[in-house]
Amino acid sequence: MLVVVLGTVLGGATGATAAPMWPVPVPYPVTDDPAETLAAVPPGSEYVALGDSYSAGYGLSDPTRLPTNACGQSARDYPHRVAARFGLALTDVTCAGATSEDVTSRSQFRGVPPQVRSLSARTRLVTLTIGGNDADLFGTAASCLALSAQGPVFSGRDAPSCRSTLVSDGVDQLGAKIDSRVALGIADTLAAVKRAAPNAVIVFLGYPAIFPDADHTPKGGCFRSALDLGSLAGSFPEDSYPFTNTDVRYLHRVQERLNDVSRSAADAAGVRFVDVFSSTQAHSACATRKPYVSGVSLDGSANLRRIDLQPGALHPNPRGVAYLAKRVASAARELAG
Repeated sequence: MLVVVLGTVLGGATGATAAPMWPVPVPYPVTDDPAETLAAVPPGSEYVALGDSYSAGYGLSDPTRLPTNACGQSARDYPHRVAARFGLALTDVTCAGATSEDVTSRSQFRGVPPQVRSLSARTRLVTLTIGGNDADLFGTAASCLALSAQGPVFSGRDAPSCRSTLVSDGVDQLGAKIDSRVALGIADTLAAVKRAAPNAVIVFLGYPAIFPDADHTPKGGCFRSALDLGSLAGSFPEDSYPFTNTDVRYLHRVQERLNDVSRSAADAAGVRFVDVFSSTQAHSACATRKPYVSGVSLDGSANLRRIDLQPGALHPNPRGVAYLAKRVASAARELAG
């Protein structure tokens, strides 16, 4: 069995009856004569895409409303691109907010079975990005929005940074969770996928850089305010990056830790991990030139009584999704000929 890994790990459910395959909708239709073929995964083969919002294309146009509308899945996600590229029959069960347990053993939404149940002995290709929600990386990032590069953060009792509330006496609460519960969830997930799809090429894709390393952080920092005078009337700046200098460094290390844990779990499982964190440092949400990840755009009411993140904030933009699809296709080509 050939195995590739993109992202994180599953939790521990066994495959049951395979879900019906859904046709690949526009704008990436499967054709009778795909541009490329994979020797071990010929055109028409069953391809199942698992994972969270980074797999689902959250925030992009052309919603599929699958497996349920609440998943925020887009026909422009990387699984649809890969299916079209190789002429594969796609079952896309990716869903925003998914954790390892939602992949392996838990129904994320009523009527939606654990994602692993879409797998079977007939499945020939599996792609996966998971783990960020286990670590609460995205929820933490959303709570770290700040008023200036020096703080304070919007929420948190005038805390100067998120790091100041998450690191105490040298103990990083988020990092400790990644090293323990998240690592175990990823390991369980990969094992569950291998059991449920014994004949599949498996690709585990990591997360692109959201917070850059020091070499790709501008001298003046990354901070771009999410608020201006127009915000008092309910109008907010687009593509902002409202994180303190401290939190950019801190959250970069957190994401690096998640990437390392994912790689280690993949190595232990004998699965190929596709690392896109290292290769996208120049294209993080901080970047103002050709970013692969969208910055923060807010939506809210006048007087700032309600503030929400717009869909797609801190998620791959069309350029980023194209890059992810390219890396997945390259890994699948290498493993499956």
